[in-house]
Amino acid sequence: MPGKKIDKKTKNKGKKTKHIYKGKTSKDLKRQHRDTIFRWIFKDLHNFLQLLKWCRGEEIGLTAEDIIPFDLDSELAVRVRRNDVSFITKDNRLIILVEHQSTICPNMAFRLFLYYIELIQLWIKLNEINIYGQSKIPTLPVPEFYVVYNGTKPLESEYSMFELKYEGIKINVKVKMVDIHFEELKETEATNTLAGYAFFYKIYDDGIQQGLTRELAFDVARDECIKHGYLHGYVEREDFVMFYKDFLDYDTQLKQEARAEGMAEGMAEGRAEGMAEGKAEGKAEGILEAAIKMIKKGLDFKLVTETLQLSESEIAQLENVIA
Repeated sequence: MPGKKIDKKTKNKGKKTKHIYKGKTSKDLKRQHRDTIFRWIFKDLHNFLQLLKWCRGEEIGLTAEDIIPFDLDSELAVRVRRNDVSFITKDNRLIILVEHQSTICPNMAFRLFLYYIELIQLWIKLNEINIYGQSKIPTLPVPEFYVVYNGTKPLESEYSMFELKYEGIKINVKVKMVDIHFEELKETEATNTLAGYAFFYKIYDDGIQQGLTRELAFDVARDECIKHGYLHGYVEREDFVMFYKDFLDYDTQLKQEARAEGMAEGMAEGRAEGMAEGKAEGKAEGILEAAIKMIKKGLDFKLVTETLQLSESEIAQLENVIA
C-alpha cells in the first residue's frame, strides 16, 4: 500500500454508508448481485491479472508482485461513490480501474474519471502529500480505464468517451469497453476465472429466458459450473450459495413491502409523511433481519456487515441482537 497502511479494524468508523440493498427496487437488485459477485471474485489479485490480460488483449507485463488493491473501500476515502475493482502498481506508475456493467450506460467515462479523482485524493492522504506546501507534488499515477460488459444488448462502441474543453483547457477520458460474454471467452480454459464468471451468467441468463425462477436458474448455473470445472473454489463454497439465497430473500421481502405500502396508500390517502417514515423503518428492519439471518447461518460477521454495507449504528444494533 502506498503511504500509510489502512487499519482494517477501524474501517468505516464514524462514517455512514448506503446499503447495497437498501432503497433499491427489485429491478436494481437483479443487476446488483452481478456487481457484488464480480467484486468478490476479481478483487483477488491473481483473478484481476487474468481480467486485465483479457481487457488489454495482450500480455500485461505485470505480475502479482507488481500491484496491490487500491479502491474506495478505505475509511480514508471520500466515499461519495464506490468503484468496483482497482489496483495500483507498487511504483505508483498506474492506477487500473475496472467497472462491471450489465446495462449500457453512456456516462461510464465520466464516472470512471470521478473514481480516479477520488482515488487520487486517497493516494495524497496515504502518502501525506501537502498540496498547499512549497514542494511540488510528485508525478501522479496514470489511470487506465476499462468497463467489462455482460448485458443482453450488444455493445455499440468499443470505447466510452468524455471530453471537456474550455479556453485552452482540455480533458479527454477514453474508456475501453470489453465484452465478457461467454461466447467471447469459450476458447479460454475452464481454470480461467473470467471464463468461469462468464459461463455462470450465460447459464443463469439462459435459465431466466427459459422461464426458470432466479433461484432455480442460480442452482442450475452453479451445478453446471461444478460439472464443467468453472469457478472452481467459488461455486462450491457455502457462503457463495448463502449470499445469493439471502439476496433473493431480501428481494422477495422488498416486493412484499411494496405491495403492502401500495395497499396502505390506497386506504390512507393524505398520510404521506407517516407512510414515508414507515417505509424507511420497514426497510431498515429488513436489512438487519437479512444480516441476522446470514450470521445465524454461519457467515462471518465482518463479511456480512461489509457486503450489506451497514452503518455504524446498524452494526451496533446487530451486535446487541446476536450478543
